[in-house]
Amino acid sequence: MALRRKHILIIRFSALGDVAILAPILKQKMADNPGIDVTVAAPPMLEPFFAGVPGLSFIGIDKHAGNFKIFRQLMACRPTVVADVHSVTRTFFLDLLFALHFIPVHVLMKQRIKRRRLLKHKDIQLATSWQHYDYVLRQCGLEGIGVMPPYIEHKSSPDGVIRIGVAPFSTSQGKNYPVDKMEKVIGMLSAKQPSVEIWLFGGKKYEVKFREWVSKYPDVRISDSRSFENELELIKKLDVMLSMDSANLHFASALGVPAVTVWGATHPYCGFAGWRQNPDWSVQMDLPCRPCSIYGSKHCYKGTYECMQLIPPERIVEKVMAVIENKKD
Repeated sequence: MALRRKHILIIRFSALGDVAILAPILKQKMADNPGIDVTVAAPPMLEPFFAGVPGLSFIGIDKHAGNFKIFRQLMACRPTVVADVHSVTRTFFLDLLFALHFIPVHVLMKQRIKRRRLLKHKDIQLATSWQHYDYVLRQCGLEGIGVMPPYIEHKSSPDGVIRIGVAPFSTSQGKNYPVDKMEKVIGMLSAKQPSVEIWLFGGKKYEVKFREWVSKYPDVRISDSRSFENELELIKKLDVMLSMDSANLHFASALGVPAVTVWGATHPYCGFAGWRQNPDWSVQMDLPCRPCSIYGSKHCYKGTYECMQLIPPERIVEKVMAVIENKKD
């Protein structure tokens, strides 16, 4: 009787940015391990990130479905081993069900003790998300990525138009650059080049502010948020993405686009820096209170959010132009 081909099921139900980080790592691993099948279970909208890779399948998961329904859906792909790279209560329950069916499970271990130390003492750097993914997938038998690949490099558009993506908002105030200062950034970028397009990313809830900026600056446009695939195609064409510590940073990283990232309450040392993004492209203030939050959700104890307020718009513009002009810091 022939042995079954290894089939790894990878579970990651959220967040969007964390799933996007998984995509380029997995593609590289799949190229190095052609004899292994992989299925990714993740939010349906992220399927384009995993398309077109031999041996790689995708299952869109409805987070509102019951655990047993999700388990039956996952079991239908007949995995031989499970990689839980989400590590939350729901996935722990699913892990137990897989174990009861004699399917081995490897779980990503979150650095909770180290996270508390980083927030208290500011003296350590946590392992990155891609390193955690790499470790768990190695346990499952998917070798590869022992060393970080080279940083993403800027490539000029063939039509000569400089396209700058701007994702100015995140879900947490501690990760949002002040709106008035961001407008100054957009105005300065618009004035920098004769052939520039500035594309705004962020969804319908920011449309009023976006339309205000479009009316003031002729080079500013709004991305088509009605279609996620269209947004990804647009991101691929960008010279650079300017983002907060948010999903758009990781979308750009997964698509090989350089990103300038503005950090406030959070910090690249928390483990969520962009895949293959040059750390010199990070914009942040060196304050004794940073980082105060791993995910940016904590309220500023000073009430001032100095970590964002003190960053001058000129500094962000300089970073964006340095990437476009291929300057080295």
